[in-house]
Order: sequence, then structure tokens, then C-alpha cells
Amino acid sequence: MIKNSYIDIGQNDLDYLESVLKTGSTFYNQLAVQCQQVAEKFLKGYLDKTMTEEDISDLLRKHNMKKIAAKLNEQTPGLNLDTVGLAYLTDFYYDARYPGDDFYTVSREEFEKCLAVMYDTVEKLKKLDTGR
Repeated sequence: MIKNSYIDIGQNDLDYLESVLKTGSTFYNQLAVQCQQVAEKFLKGYLDKTMTEEDISDLLRKHNMKKIAAKLNEQTPGLNLDTVGLAYLTDFYYDARYPGDDFYTVSREEFEKCLAVMYDTVEKLKKLDTGR
């Protein structure tokens, strides 16, 4: 059973993504969107967990990972979340999912960049729990 928190749902999404990757899937649009979802849930989870004295409801309602990461970087010196990479990843939330002028077909190389940004984000945030 998945617990009802951003971090637990993000971890479930990550486990799912990793299981799909083991199959050799080349559905890069869906995989890129999954990377975006994992990163966003971990960011929101750690923001919610660490920012207990400030109203962060606006950041939790939106999908702007760059702003969330900037807030976490500001509050935790040395965290160094990649705001540029997360802005890149944010674009896939809509552009790889919905038809229209901005629809985009994700290449393998672009997906690999999404995966790298996602893992970098998750690993840095998980270190906050261990203090390393």
C-alpha cells in the first residue's frame, strides 16, 4: 500500500519507471513525463517536509519545479538542485502529453537527459534525510 505523501507517491512512481525501463521500453514521451512526475513529487515532498513555517501552498499547487528547487536551494545551502535542468524537465509535463502547437516527440537522448536530471534531483533530496 502506498502512503499518502508526495515522497511515498514519488518513490512509487520511481519504482514503476525503473520496472518499465527494465523491459527496454522506447516510449520516450511517456518515460520523460514519468521522470518529470517523479522529480516534481520528490521536490514537493521535501518542500512540504522542510518548510513548516512558511505558506508554500502556491508552490505545491503548480508544476514549476524550477521555483520549487530555487526555494529549496535557498533554504538549504549546498543542496545545489539543478534549476536549469528542472526547467527543461518541466516542459515535458505538457509538451510530451497533449496535442497542439507545442507537442513534442522526445528522442532517446532527450529522455536520457530527463532521466539524469530526475536521478540527480532525487539523490540530492534523499541526502537531506541522511545528512550526507
